[in-house]
Amino acid sequence: MKKTKTILAGAFIASTIVLGACNTDTEVDNPAPEDATTEEDGAMGDDTEDDNMMDDDTDTDDDMGEDTDEMFEDEEPATTAFGFSSFELSVNYDEMGDNYDVNYEHDTDEVTAEIDDSVNDTQLEGDEAYTELEGTFEQLELDSSMSEEEIIDAVVEGFGLDPNYDSLELTIMFDDGTELDIEHSQDDEM
Repeated sequence: MKKTKTILAGAFIASTIVLGACNTDTEVDNPAPEDATTEEDGAMGDDTEDDNMMDDDTDTDDDMGEDTDEMFEDEEPATTAFGFSSFELSVNYDEMGDNYDVNYEHDTDEVTAEIDDSVNDTQLEGDEAYTELEGTFEQLELDSSMSEEEIIDAVVEGFGLDPNYDSLELTIMFDDGTELDIEHSQDDEM
């Protein structure tokens, strides 16, 4: 009887772990480098197996502590990896009947990313979308002091979009609290 309870308890724990590992939404498992560093530092402090290594006074341990302190001195706690916590882009090409949509959201608890590119027949979610967006976001270097025209040009170039779109809608929430809403169409330029 006792053996049966142990087996059932083990089966329950194993199924809980397996089901908990399933990810069916757009949540990103591997956030930006700045965020990952913060999580790794917390994990390092929880590791009790390395306590014996901590007793050794080696130059490597001292240097690592100094680097970590320097890394967090200049950072503000509310910043994200790209300077914005939300990025929503929708580009419509009426003649082709195609759209290019990007949704990126960085909340305190999770990061979600999604790309729906009917121009190239590509749909990405979660880690795949984040990996694709990460390089583009780093190159864009967007900030709230840029003009709408500068931001539109940077986004069109950065994402490699055809500049002959019918309409472009962009919403960005910058880390400084500035929200930018842009609605642009080619008719606006005539």
